[in-house]
Order: sequence, then structure tokens, then C-alpha cells
Amino acid sequence: MLYMEPNELISGLSERQAFDDALVRACLTMNVSPTDEQRTRMFEHFRRVVETNRHFNLTRITSPADAAVKHYADSLVLLATAWVPSGRPTRVLDVGTGAGFPAVPLAIMCPQWRIVAVDGTGKKARFVAETATALGLANVQAIHSRGEDLAREGGGSFNLIVVRAVGRIAEVLGGLRGLIRPGTSVVFYKTDKIEPGEVSDGIRQARRLGLAPAQPFEIELPAPDGPLHRRLFRFGP
Repeated sequence: MLYMEPNELISGLSERQAFDDALVRACLTMNVSPTDEQRTRMFEHFRRVVETNRHFNLTRITSPADAAVKHYADSLVLLATAWVPSGRPTRVLDVGTGAGFPAVPLAIMCPQWRIVAVDGTGKKARFVAETATALGLANVQAIHSRGEDLAREGGGSFNLIVVRAVGRIAEVLGGLRGLIRPGTSVVFYKTDKIEPGEVSDGIRQARRLGLAPAQPFEIELPAPDGPLHRRLFRFGP
């Protein structure tokens, strides 16, 4: 049995409580309701991120409440849109997953989805693979690769491609052209600070690839240091 000193136990409980409180509050804004088991898995992922962060950089956000909103709730914003049926089997590609965002929170919330998470840094891809195994997420496969490399290699067929905090829309779409099939949708996680030029360039590139732009989805999440403004862009059939 694992023994914890009283101060360690109190600290652990307070960190978990801070994480849960912030996550639940932000998810209520989106009408998304993670169960206690799902929140436990997300917190365990967060705990592993913080531990691994001591050896190599995964994130600058290590406060439980901040991470709960800026990584986990933020990853789940996709589920607040009408773009994807969360209960239907869906093959998803997460381009530039980093520490596993949005792949891991989405996999926890949507067990019917099959998610391939790619990252160009081998240590990050290995971290996601090892953590997915530890969390029992059989629906996550982590690969050391870049989206454009996967596209050149003809790396599979996906219903949905998600891109969070990776590059400009037009450039990323161009690199992913080899993965875009009839019926594929591509969703970009952006903020309200995105430049109008990036949006217009992205729309032009999307149309060249046969993808139509949807009305952007905007939401404001309550965070410890002020509202987090998120804007999602979807290009698809």
C-alpha cells in the first residue's frame, strides 16, 4: 500500500480539488459533463505531465487550476460544437499533440473515437504513448511524426483532423493535403487574437482543397487569471 505523509496527502487532495473545481466550472460553460472517473483520468494525466516536465519541457502551465482550464477544458471545446457526434465511432488525427492535447482529454471523453496523436518530438510522442497505456486508453495511438510527413507517406484515412496551437491555417492545410479525403473535416483551435489575414488565407487554401469553411465557434471559458477566449475554425464537406 502506498504511504503518504499527512502534508503530502493534504497537498494532493487540494491539488485534485483545485483541478476538479476549475475543470467542472469551465465544462459547465460548454454543457460538457465529465464523470468523476473521467476527471480522475485527466488529473492523472496532468500529474504525469508535471512529473515529466521536470526532465524535459512539456508545458509552461503547471498550476492545477490553470491546466484544468487551459489544457483540459480547452481541449474539450470541440465537444461543445455541433460539428462532431461524440458518441459515434470517429477516426481522429491530432497534429502536434505535444503532451497529449487535445488527444488525451478527447479520448477520455469519447471512448468510441480512435485517435492517432502525432508529434515531431520523439520524447513527447513516447510520453503520450506511455501515458495512454498507463491510463488504459486503448483508443489512443501516439506516433513520432509530423502531420506533413504522415501526409506524404499516405498515413491513413481520418474523419476528423484537429490542430491545436500549431502553425498558420493555410500552411498547415497545405501540408495535410495528402490526408484530406472526401468527408474529412479539419478543425483548428485558435484564440480571439487570430489575425484576419490568417483566416482569409486559410479559407482560400481550404477552398482549393475542396473544403468549405463553417461559421467559427467562439466561447469564453472561466479561468483563474481571467476569461480564456477560444475560437474554433472548421473546414470540411
